[in-house]
Amino acid sequence: MSEEQEAGNDKLEIDNMYLCGSTFSRVSLKGASFTDSTLEDARLEDVNATGFIFENVNLTETKFHDVNMAQAHIDYANLTGVKITDANMTDTRIENVNLTGFHMSNVNLTGAEISNANLSDMKINGVSVEDMLALWKDTHGTA
Repeated sequence: MSEEQEAGNDKLEIDNMYLCGSTFSRVSLKGASFTDSTLEDARLEDVNATGFIFENVNLTETKFHDVNMAQAHIDYANLTGVKITDANMTDTRIENVNLTGFHMSNVNLTGAEISNANLSDMKINGVSVEDMLALWKDTHGTA
């Protein structure tokens, strides 16, 4: 369905209905709202979901593959156990986040900046960051 094409007058209001196993192809759901609904095991494929809003949604065990999340905002999320691989996170901002036990490997940290962080027990290539910073302070001063 083309981007410019608007839905006709065929607006549906469906309440208390089971549509399990249904298939929707070339359908515009622009402005649609799903409330108190189960979309368990649903599949979105080749879909333009620009501006999609998830609020109070359980995405446990959800799989995102080949997804463009540029300019996405993730607030107040439980991302425990999330695995991110082969991702471009250029210019990503992570703020007020608990990264206890966080593990990164084979990452490009060019230009990365960490500030106002609790670095207790943090290691880079097995070396304590606190020890590195103490050595730097001892050899270069506090500046």
